[in-house]
Amino acid sequence: MEFDLFKNQVRFKIALELIAADEGLSIMQLNKLLEEVSQATLYRHVNSMVDDDLLKIVGINRIGKVEEKLYALNTQAYKISEEDWQSATYNEKIKFVTYYFMYILQNYKNYYESSAANQLPDRSTFSLVKLNLTNDSFNDFQSELSTLMEKYFNMKETEEGTDRTISLVIIP
Repeated sequence: MEFDLFKNQVRFKIALELIAADEGLSIMQLNKLLEEVSQATLYRHVNSMVDDDLLKIVGINRIGKVEEKLYALNTQAYKISEEDWQSATYNEKIKFVTYYFMYILQNYKNYYESSAANQLPDRSTFSLVKLNLTNDSFNDFQSELSTLMEKYFNMKETEEGTDRTISLVIIP
């Protein structure tokens, strides 16, 4: 599958809206979210994205006698095992990394819009740091980081808790 999503802004916007919508969205729902894109343009791009296996139909809503298809990203193509990652080509890896960053971007957009709507300050943070580590130190760092992430990932959900997205990219 070619991942030419970024060559076209409309397709990129459609993908961003669908990235966190596992249950899918209809053309009408997409049209409300992407007011600047005409409905005819949405239909054309969504159909092309389905043909290119970028999107899939995940359901159908019936409104009277009218059927409305629900579209979602075809994320199955973007789940990868360790073995597949090691054997993937550079271009295939770029596809996976791109999908990852799209997901983070959409999460930030949703968070920002929610914060702005509730007049809350933006508390998101990010940092970039280069660490001068030996191979052994780097392996220790990754192991400790993994242990820390697992500790908090495995905590029981509480009613007063809030889902939080923690994103890490390590380039050794």
